[in-house]
Amino acid sequence: MRPFALVHTADQWSRVDHQDTVLERRTGVVRLAGEPEGDSAALPIPLPTPAGLAFDPWCRLFHSVPDEGRIERQLGGAGLGDPFRPLEEQPEPVDVFTVPGAPLGDFAPKPPATALAEPRGLAIDDDGRLFVAETGASRLLIYDLADRRLLRIVPFAEPPVDVATDGETVWVALSGAAELAQLTARGEPRRLPLPAGVGLIDRLAVLPTSELFLLEAAGTPAARVVPFDRPGAAWAVPHATDLEFSGDGVLVVARRPGEDFLRFDSATSQPDDLPRLKARGYDGAGIVHTPSGGLGFWTAAGFRAAVAARIRYRPRGRVITFRLDGGEFQTAWGRLFLDACLPADTDVRVATVTSDEADEDGAARLALVPDVDHRRLVRRAAGREVPYAPPLSGALAAFETYEKPVFAPPGRYLWVSLVFTGKGRSTPRVKSLRIEKPGHELLRRLPKVYSREAPAADFLRRYLAPVDGELGELEGRSFLRRVLLDPWSAPADFLPWLASFLGLVLDERWPLAGRRRLIDEAAWLFRFRGTVPGLERFLAIYLEAKKGAGIRPRLVEHWRLRGLGGMPVGETPGVVTSQAVLGAGFRVGGSVGEPGEIPLPGQGDGFADHAHRFTVVVPAPLTPEDEAVLRHVLDVHRPAHTLYELCSADHGLRVGIGLYLGLSSTVGRGAAFQPLVVGGGAIGTDRLLGQARPGVRPEASRVGRDTRVG
Repeated sequence: MRPFALVHTADQWSRVDHQDTVLERRTGVVRLAGEPEGDSAALPIPLPTPAGLAFDPWCRLFHSVPDEGRIERQLGGAGLGDPFRPLEEQPEPVDVFTVPGAPLGDFAPKPPATALAEPRGLAIDDDGRLFVAETGASRLLIYDLADRRLLRIVPFAEPPVDVATDGETVWVALSGAAELAQLTARGEPRRLPLPAGVGLIDRLAVLPTSELFLLEAAGTPAARVVPFDRPGAAWAVPHATDLEFSGDGVLVVARRPGEDFLRFDSATSQPDDLPRLKARGYDGAGIVHTPSGGLGFWTAAGFRAAVAARIRYRPRGRVITFRLDGGEFQTAWGRLFLDACLPADTDVRVATVTSDEADEDGAARLALVPDVDHRRLVRRAAGREVPYAPPLSGALAAFETYEKPVFAPPGRYLWVSLVFTGKGRSTPRVKSLRIEKPGHELLRRLPKVYSREAPAADFLRRYLAPVDGELGELEGRSFLRRVLLDPWSAPADFLPWLASFLGLVLDERWPLAGRRRLIDEAAWLFRFRGTVPGLERFLAIYLEAKKGAGIRPRLVEHWRLRGLGGMPVGETPGVVTSQAVLGAGFRVGGSVGEPGEIPLPGQGDGFADHAHRFTVVVPAPLTPEDEAVLRHVLDVHRPAHTLYELCSADHGLRVGIGLYLGLSSTVGRGAAFQPLVVGGGAIGTDRLLGQARPGVRPEASRVGRDTRVG
C-alpha cells in the first residue's frame, strides 16, 4: 500500500480552518454548526425537598417522596404495591409474616405501613440492594429487594442526604459534615475527608470506574460541580439541583424546574458537544440514569425521559485543511478517500490545490474557489481500501468510504477543501480524510506521446487512477494473504474456508473468539480426539468463549468411582449394604437414627453400570443452546461405543448419584434460577422463590444482622 497523508484525529481536525463547521471533541467527527432550540425558562416555583430515583436490576423504578415519608415502586409506568415500612418494625419480609409458633404455611395479615422519616437519596447496587438515605432519622437503610426484607441499619451522627454507587461500593453525602462515608452492603462505613476548599455537599454521582463527582451548594447561584480526585478542575453551574451520568459517560447536570439539563465532558470539565436535554415538567427533586442509557426525571404526571434539544444546522459549511506534505518536489498525488456519514439531503464535495512552494498560502486560494467547482465524491461499493479491513461497527457503522482522484497538478504541498451542505434538519459527518502520496506510475508504462503534454498527462493520471486502485488492492491482498492463514487475523467470513483445511465444519452457534481458538488448536484436538484431555479441552474452548475464563468442564469416567461407593465389577455381585454415619461423614444409603445396615438400592452388574460410561460436569448454568452445542460436540468426538451424561450447575447437587469434590461437584456459586412454569414443578421440592446468594462466611457474619438461625 502507498503511504497516505492523513487528517484523522481530533487534534488534526482542530487545526483545520472551520467555516460554519464544528468538531465534536468526544467523537472526533466534523459536522455543520448549528444552534439548539432555546433554553427553557425556569418556573417561578420554590425548589422542592430533594428526592431520590433509582432503577433496580429488574428495571423497576424506585422514587422517594420525602414530604410523605414513603418510597414508590413502578414498573412500566404502573404503581406496584405499598411503600416500605420503618425498619425497626420490619424484622421479617414485607410481603408476608409467619405467625410465631404457627405451623409452616399459616400467615398473618401484614401490619399497616408507617411513614419513613424524610427518605431522600436512593441507590441500588448490582446485587439488588436498595440504599435509602433517611435524613430525618440520621441513618442509612439497606433493603434486600429480592427478599423484600431489611438487611441492616447504618446510623450516622450527621443526617445523610444522598447516596451513589458504582454497582458495589456506596458513597454517602452527610449534611453539615466535611467528609463523606464509603461502605458496601455488608461492610462498615469508612470516612473520606472532602477536598480542601469544598463546602457542603448535597448530591453525588459516580462513574462505573468509581470516579466520584460532587455537587456543592445545590440550588443556589454558587452551585458548582467538583471532581473528588481533581478539586482544582471544579466548575460553576448556577442553580444546579442534581447530577448523574448517562450511559455514554457524559455528566448531566439538572437545574431548576423548567430549565434544560446541561451536559459536560467529565474529563475536561467543558460543555459536551451533545445538545442540551429538554426536561419539560421536571419537578426539581432529582434525576436518574435509565436502563436504556438516557436520563429520566419525575413530574406531576409521573416518570418522564429527557430528550435532546433539536438543532437547526447551518445550510452550508466549509473545512480547509492545513498544508499536507508529499515529501518530494512535483509529487503526483493519487486518490482521495473520505470516511463520512451522509444522511438524505446532505452532501460533501471536495476541491484541491497544490504547490511546490512552502510559503504559498494554498488555503487562501481554496477559500476563493466557489462551491460549484467542488467535485462530487463516489461511494466505494467494496468498502474501505485497506485489504481485509473488517466493516465498521458500533457508532461508526453508519460511516462509509468515498473516493475521488485529486484534481490538481503535481506539487509537493496539498490543501483540501470540503464543502458540507444540508437542509437544516440533518448534517453530513466526516471522520477521516486520506490522500495517497504519490499516485500511480502507469503513465511510465505508456508511450511518452500520451503524456508529453501536461493536460493530457493530468487527464490520463486521473483516468487510470481507478484501474490502478483495483490492481493495487489486488496486489495488497496478495501481499497480505498470510493474514488469511492465521485464525486470529483472518476476517470472520474466511474462517469456514480456513477451517476446511483441517477438516473442520464450524458451528455458527459458537462465539467468534471460540471459533478462532478452535481452528488454532485443531491439530492438537485431533491428535487427542476421543480421549479425556481432548474432550475436556474441546468443551472448554466453547465454555471459555461463551461464559468467560475459568469455566472448565470435568469429565468423570464412571469406572473411577467403583471404590467410592460404586458397584463392584463382577458377574454375580453380592448384596451391598450401608448405614448412615454422621460426624466424620454422611453416606447416603442407610437411615439416620436407625441401627443396622440395609441393602443399597439399585444393585446390578458393575460392568454394565460403569464400563464405557462417563459424565461431563460443567460448573456453570447452561442455556438450551449451550447444552445443544456441548451435546453435539460429545456426539461427534466421543468414542462411538461410550455413553455419557451432561450435568451443569442448573441441575444442582444430586445426592445418591455421587458428590465427589473435584470430580462430580464444584465449590462455587449455586445454580442459576429459571422461570417458574405453572404445573412444571412443586414449590418446596424442586422449585424455590427468591435468588441465589452467598453463604455464611466464618468470622465474617453476625447472627441477628446478616445471618439468621432457622
